[in-house]
Amino acid sequence: MKIINFQFLTTTDIVLFASMVLVFVTQLYFLLKYYLKLALNKDVPENSVSEATTVILPVRNEEERIREILDRFNDQQEENYQVLVISVNSEDNTMEILNVLAATNHHLKSTSLYQDTRFTEKQVINIGLKGATSPRVILLTPLSGNIDPEWLLKLNNLFDAETDVVVAYSNVERKKGYRNLICRLERFNQFMISGSRTLAGLPIVFSENNILFKKSLYFETQGFRQKLNLNFANLELIFNENLKRRRVKVSTDPATVIREIVEDDRGDHIRLLKKSVQIRQSLSFFKKAGLFIDDLTRILVPAVAIVLITIHPEYWISVLILPLILLILLLFIVKMTMNRVKERKIFLSSLAYIFIKPIINWWFFWSMYLMHRRNRWN
Repeated sequence: MKIINFQFLTTTDIVLFASMVLVFVTQLYFLLKYYLKLALNKDVPENSVSEATTVILPVRNEEERIREILDRFNDQQEENYQVLVISVNSEDNTMEILNVLAATNHHLKSTSLYQDTRFTEKQVINIGLKGATSPRVILLTPLSGNIDPEWLLKLNNLFDAETDVVVAYSNVERKKGYRNLICRLERFNQFMISGSRTLAGLPIVFSENNILFKKSLYFETQGFRQKLNLNFANLELIFNENLKRRRVKVSTDPATVIREIVEDDRGDHIRLLKKSVQIRQSLSFFKKAGLFIDDLTRILVPAVAIVLITIHPEYWISVLILPLILLILLLFIVKMTMNRVKERKIFLSSLAYIFIKPIINWWFFWSMYLMHRRNRWN
């Protein structure tokens, strides 16, 4: 190993080495300050008193699967809950079946929305929250797979008087195909960012599903007023605008994980990315700046290292020490986080995705910016 001799370095070399140290320290700060908290997070129950909870479940044309969907809630150890099913412009017998089932199931309540508009998703959420009779609400999709019997009980146990929201992990079931893979990678990456920032006191939410929250949080902030024209994000906009430091908890208990059974849809990943960009744009300047610096330094660490090795190959071992430290720490964080939420078969691909994700974000941000400008002028 050849020691770097700074006496023989040019000003450009010194600037490059100083930049290497700067981006290393910055990225190390983000890994230790944020991501390590998520990797080491343990659910600590705070509340042993059951509180009424409503599960909002929008469905459309599900007459063949509606019984199967509702059966997934039958084994819940939490007794004080209600499933509010909203039939969204269904053209089959979904609503009729729901009425029959509700007559014999005291946990079930149903209603309907008989129109399709540009703002249907937000209208459904608004109807669900108005129809919920409990102080706590959680939103799921009909694509949700098997639900652990302790799912709702453990989420409720994390609530206390000082808690507004409990964020739990959700992803899609593992299936064959690269589209399924990239959707799983994107959702896991979003949870790492969301969970780590939230645990550090800077709550950010990228998905509205599988989040238990106080219903009052929606109505005290006038709901989707002035947010109807945003196409991709829904409750995430309200959460990110109103969540307060230390009033949000993150669950990494495997029992609280929800996995959705999603068919191979080439548009899923694109919609996830557009939604992510829209959510980032809606954040406060401080949060946006933190995410940008994190993304930028993550790319600069290997980039500056490559430049230095190209210019001074004799120092390659010394140059690689710093990126190697970050890589080992990142390996530990990703592996620990995956173990906690029982995520499988995406370890190496997640590492690669973490490094290319900033570039994808910037590309979509620029594309959406140009599209917005064209639409405005047209």
